[in-house]
Amino acid sequence: MPYDFRESERKWSTFWKDERIFQYNFNSKKPTYSIDTPPRYASGKMHIGHAFHYSHIDMVAKYHKIRGEEVFFPLCFDVNGMPIEVNVEKKYGIKMREYDRQKFVKLCEEFAEGNIQAMISQFSSLGITADPSLYFKTDSEMYRKYTQISFIRLHKRGLAYKGKHPVNWCPRCETAIAESEIVYEEREVSLNDIKFSGDGIELIISTTRPELLPACLAIAVNPKDNRFANLVGKEVKLPIFGKEVQVIADDEVLMDFGTGAEMICSVGDKADLKMIYKHSLPFLKSIDEQGKLTDIAGKYAGLTIKEAQKKIIEDLKTSGNFISSSRIKQNVGTCWRCGTPLEFLQKEQWFIKSTEFKEDLKKWADSLEWHPIFMKKRLDDWIDSLSWDWVVSRQRYFATPIPLWECKNGHTVVAEEEQCYVDPLIDPPPVKECPVCHESLKGSEEVFDTWMDSSISPLFNTFYDRDEKLFSKMYPMSLRPQGQDIIRTWAYYSLLRGNLLTGENPWKSIMVDGNIMAPDGRPMHASWGNVVDPNVLLDKFGADAFRYFTASCSLGEDTAFRERDLVRGQRLMNKIFNLVSFLEFYKGKQDKDDELRPADHWILRQMNAMLSQVREAMDSFEFDRAIKVAESFIWHDLADNYVEIIKHRITGSKTYENFYKVLLSSIVAISPIFPFIAEDSYQRAFRSREGKRSIFELEYPGEASFSSDDAETGERTIDAISMMRDLKVKDKISLSDGVKKASILSSAEVKVDDEDIKGTIRAEVLSYENGSIEEKIQSLKLTPETYSILREKAEAFIKYLHQNPVVLNSETIEFEGMKIKREEIIVTKSYSVQGMNVNCGNGFCVSILK
Repeated sequence: MPYDFRESERKWSTFWKDERIFQYNFNSKKPTYSIDTPPRYASGKMHIGHAFHYSHIDMVAKYHKIRGEEVFFPLCFDVNGMPIEVNVEKKYGIKMREYDRQKFVKLCEEFAEGNIQAMISQFSSLGITADPSLYFKTDSEMYRKYTQISFIRLHKRGLAYKGKHPVNWCPRCETAIAESEIVYEEREVSLNDIKFSGDGIELIISTTRPELLPACLAIAVNPKDNRFANLVGKEVKLPIFGKEVQVIADDEVLMDFGTGAEMICSVGDKADLKMIYKHSLPFLKSIDEQGKLTDIAGKYAGLTIKEAQKKIIEDLKTSGNFISSSRIKQNVGTCWRCGTPLEFLQKEQWFIKSTEFKEDLKKWADSLEWHPIFMKKRLDDWIDSLSWDWVVSRQRYFATPIPLWECKNGHTVVAEEEQCYVDPLIDPPPVKECPVCHESLKGSEEVFDTWMDSSISPLFNTFYDRDEKLFSKMYPMSLRPQGQDIIRTWAYYSLLRGNLLTGENPWKSIMVDGNIMAPDGRPMHASWGNVVDPNVLLDKFGADAFRYFTASCSLGEDTAFRERDLVRGQRLMNKIFNLVSFLEFYKGKQDKDDELRPADHWILRQMNAMLSQVREAMDSFEFDRAIKVAESFIWHDLADNYVEIIKHRITGSKTYENFYKVLLSSIVAISPIFPFIAEDSYQRAFRSREGKRSIFELEYPGEASFSSDDAETGERTIDAISMMRDLKVKDKISLSDGVKKASILSSAEVKVDDEDIKGTIRAEVLSYENGSIEEKIQSLKLTPETYSILREKAEAFIKYLHQNPVVLNSETIEFEGMKIKREEIIVTKSYSVQGMNVNCGNGFCVSILK
């Protein structure tokens, strides 16, 4: 009967929940292993990236539980920000800014809450057992309270401030966007050549932003560009608008881009911004918060950016100032949520100081254990790229309110810590009037960037400012697991906030996952039709089979989805199920008190090696190495070899006990990766003797004692049996049929276990014989690489090898002026002794006689 994964998953998910198997015990004397769980965003359906990443985190949690640690693995959700707002707008067909603010916030809360229960169920279906007793949501008043308190403390130290500065602005979402939230996309845009004139000169400039003509502050050329050497310092008029601007020199102008002359506008991109500061140019507001041109654009005021581009180009053509246009590809900064191209607007915003800590941040990152280590460079590169402080204010509704009030003169009153959680639009300020000018105070309408909430997760998890004793015990946390795409946000901001508020890193280690790509290697996109639904996979193959695929992916690397891995994983689950069934079948049928034989010592040696390698791999988050080692042991050493050998003696008490021990140890070792088949196996065959409620209450197996000499004999026994079984297959003898004689052929003594060979092969007699072994080359093949190098000479080379087989004993073979490595030649040999077919290996040969 095959393994019923659906019944198993339903049964053991309920069991773990009801029995609270994975609940953290605050009174435990075990060392704590704490995981800074990524709060999953409560905006919708689980995609394969969620299933992949949280499965990895769960493997870590379960592994440290069976290593004897008290595991702190919170169940949590991120319930703030734009994605939920956008979903609510879509669901109800409304626009946030045209709707009552408090009612809109309520709709957001209801939308998120409606998703959370489904997401908890999705976690459960994957075997992910984050602890509901440690549950939190980032929109809870308790959580938001500490977001606000952390801001107040930074403000008191001068690390949070309000400043007027150009910020990245999304016209669609109508809010500021942090640098870390920008997604750069390669898009095709028009590069327009436009004629400027003045002072008896004409100058052709190239621009992709003709709508910024009214905000042009200067024309820049490279001082090394001889074409413009006599124009620097002169003035030209803006086409259509007539305003005069100066031609200035700057060595950062690219001479080979367009015509080599470019507009400096307020503000087209980062290059413009840098030029404005460098040359002390004024800021002009030509585009408003909704992405429309302002009054300085004259008759184009009120047009959207696209409308203005089209109309201005038409008017330039009419005036004769338009020269030509070509299509180029350009990296365009877009909003991380809606994909709208961003603008730079000069706005008053709230900032957290970060650029002055760039070198400190790199030192803090250095002191972390990175898994994999190469991911650290991504953070270093991001830190180096930063040019201004973290803008933390957002012009949205559904997020943590910034805890302050302002008067009409711009003075600010920040909340007292005792007031938090506070909503300034509802709650009164700590003072009746502005302490500076005595004007009335109005609550701030701005909210925090969602990363202001997410980045205090390690502080919230460790009871910062709530329980000093617990905080000192649990901070810093053991592990931050996360995706590579949020290194520049969640990792960066958490590292910054943790150190600014506590003087310590928030965790000891960081584990960074890669992405799951479509089977064709591209990112998954619905429009491309290559999206893989994890729910379909779970229904077809089961959670453990899916976790087999996730475990086989190398940490930190992008991996194309491979359904064949789930097929292989399902086969492994069935193999484990059948091994347990074999153990169950022979339970209580032991009728003799036998002794351990060499093969029993061999399997213990192999098991020890497997356990050691799996432990080392899991300690380093190398799930792919762990599963490769464990699968090879279970499938080949245990099932293919050991079980076949002991079938004839499983009724012996010590043989049965040895198999029981090895099988249980193997299942415990893989339980973090395959929790359902592990629990199912334990409850079926082991709980009655072991006594623990769950397999996850057992500890990782220790090393078993064995005889090295017996293990060596056992290995030769395994080899002999394997070769004899191959001969049975070649001679078309059923493996269950007996043979008259099995023989070991060697010129030297070969020590094997006669009884296990006879019992497994079903041989009446086992003999040891001397004989001259005849060896023949059956076939010769070249690796594809060598074959392509030799080309037409390949067949001649193979013929040469057949005629001169002695050269195969050399490491390198010379042929017609070329050197071919021996390892590039694939040799298949056949062996015979006095005309009998034999199999050879490990220094001896075997034969069978039907």
